[in-house]
Amino acid sequence: MVKVVVLALVVALTGCASSSLVIRSYAEGLAGVRGTSTEMKLSVARDPAVSDGAVLLVEYPAATANRAARDVWCEAEHSDWTARRAISFQAKPDHAMRLSVSFMDRNRVAYTSWSDLRAGEWQTVRIAFEQIRPNPYFQPPGAQTGAPLDVSEVKAIGFAPQDPGPGRIALSRFVIVD
Repeated sequence: MVKVVVLALVVALTGCASSSLVIRSYAEGLAGVRGTSTEMKLSVARDPAVSDGAVLLVEYPAATANRAARDVWCEAEHSDWTARRAISFQAKPDHAMRLSVSFMDRNRVAYTSWSDLRAGEWQTVRIAFEQIRPNPYFQPPGAQTGAPLDVSEVKAIGFAPQDPGPGRIALSRFVIVD
């Protein structure tokens, strides 16, 4: 009985079972979510195929010379990711695409992973910390690029389509998993 009560308390406090920790849900709508372009349209909705809450809907414009113009950044609800080993979320793009997912660790090093997504279907994306590497195209001033990955204080997670055309994508909440 005590274990059931403790698990219920963990789920109530974190919004998830003990095997995952929420990075960003959309329970508060678009609070803490921002696009880098005014041409992007962000909204939150429900999708019957996603059972764990609201989804973020993003309509993005065609690519420009500015690589970061279609980035969407989500503030982390939980910034200490050390208790788990990977980032996970579900995505459903309107067309096949490559999606980048990025964050800056405690050392201000930008890490990015790229995933190829199929068109029109929900799919799970899992990014293991042991496989993610520093972004080869961008590092912010002050990044300690020689330091090992430190996910003890991550303030936000970002993503962007890597194809040149406009489109739409839906994303479930971002979580940290084993």
